[in-house]
Amino acid sequence: MVQNSDAPGGVGEGPGPGFTAIGPVMPERKVREWALVLQSSELWHAVRYTPAGWVLLVRDEDYDFAATSIDRYEAENRDWPPRRARERPRHPPSIAAGVAFAALALFFFLVTGPASGGGRLFQRGASVADLVVGPEPWRAITALTLHADSAHVIGNVISGTVFASAVQRRLGPGGAALAVVASGAIGNFANALWHHGLGHHHASIGASTAVFGAIGLLATTQLMLDRAHDKDSGEKRHLLQLVAPLVGGLSLLGALGASPRADLGAHAFGLLSGAAIGLVAGLSLRNRPAPRRPLVQVALGATATGLVLGAWQLALRA
Repeated sequence: MVQNSDAPGGVGEGPGPGFTAIGPVMPERKVREWALVLQSSELWHAVRYTPAGWVLLVRDEDYDFAATSIDRYEAENRDWPPRRARERPRHPPSIAAGVAFAALALFFFLVTGPASGGGRLFQRGASVADLVVGPEPWRAITALTLHADSAHVIGNVISGTVFASAVQRRLGPGGAALAVVASGAIGNFANALWHHGLGHHHASIGASTAVFGAIGLLATTQLMLDRAHDKDSGEKRHLLQLVAPLVGGLSLLGALGASPRADLGAHAFGLLSGAAIGLVAGLSLRNRPAPRRPLVQVALGATATGLVLGAWQLALRA
């Protein structure tokens, strides 16, 4: 609010005859904004600092016009910049998806042990390209539960727990579990198909394909949430803002998936598979409210568990 004040024009000095002080106000940025308003009207003014705050000095005859101009400016910009409404995830925070991912990975590692032992489960469950695209496609799922050593499984548990929990906020615990398993399996199958086509005798193990699937899921579901929010609010974003989640996913692929031991193909196909599933899920769910009954999530989670257990049953019978 603009006030007529007898505030001094400088520390310990009066404004002088023929001048009126507008203010005081804090911070300095605000008085500089007011100065620009007066400058646009070509009114003489001076900015001064006083112990009470910053003031604008104007001529007495210009005071009414200056005060009205500043009041109008403040009224027009009272709600600027507009606050963007917080985007509420479809599902409340839960550790269910992250804990399930970690528990599954650790359980299988305790059962199978490290790959150096060369156990029967690794022989039956590893993603061998020629077998995955041939008579044993279930290996695309079983390979997700096998890890080379403790460092391998711990790394995937930490990163998988983080990203699976984030996906859970968008798809729910059961939906996240099924989407992560599906993206990992499709990623492994696509990777096997790629190497088979190149004539490579390729084999891989580890949940990292599913971890990068979760990253892809997170990127595209967030993209769909942003688009839905923009449509509802009328807000328009720059292209860079829209593709930021996808760029983030590619950055993580480069940062986490380029170690000498990493299967970059599996990581890339996992990311792409997750992105495709997330795109479909986001398009189908963005205009629907989250179901209040947990039965749907229970069914989706049971389906994910059934896929893993069923794949291993087929592997052990082969």
